[in-house]
Amino acid sequence: MNGQMKRYKESLAKTPGPIGQDQFPKIKLDLRGLMKYAKDKGLKVADLSEEEKKMFICE
Repeated sequence: MNGQMKRYKESLAKTPGPIGQDQFPKIKLDLRGLMKYAKDKGLKVADLSEEEKKMFICE
């Protein structure tokens, strides 16, 4: 086994497993409303402030 393959296998062994669905936070997002809000302001969703984005998240 060459050095590159050895480093790959070591890296693969350290990589954590997949994230389970039960580990995600339980929230609802009004994505349509968020996109319309951004469009009406003439901005992209990424350009909105965190406070503006939070208006569309229901926990």
